[in-house]
Amino acid sequence: MNELDVLYARLLQLGFIVLKEAAQTGDREWLGAELEMLHNVPSLLGEENIERHRYFWFSERQTYIDWASVPGRDRAKSRMLTYYAPIWQDMEPLIVEMLQPHGTAKG
Repeated sequence: MNELDVLYARLLQLGFIVLKEAAQTGDREWLGAELEMLHNVPSLLGEENIERHRYFWFSERQTYIDWASVPGRDRAKSRMLTYYAPIWQDMEPLIVEMLQPHGTAKG
C-alpha cells in the first residue's frame, strides 16, 4: 500500500466517525454531504487512473469544502477541520506530484 493509499484509508476511517455523527444528529443534508464526499474513496485505493484522483481532489473534495464552509454549518465545518483537513494537508503534495506531467523538471 503506497502513502496515498494509506491516507485514503485514514480518510475513510475518520469519515465513518463523522458520518456516524451526522446520522445521529438527524441532519440529512450533512449526512448526504458526507456520503457524497466519501463514496468513491474506497475505489481510489490502488487506483492507477490519475484522472479519478484529480476528480476526487478538485471536484468531490472541493464541493464538500464549499458545502461545509457555508454559514450555519458550524458542526460540519468543525469536523472537517478536525478530521479531514490534516489528512488533506498530507495528501496535497502527493496529489500535486501525481498530477505533474511526466518529464517536467521539478524545482
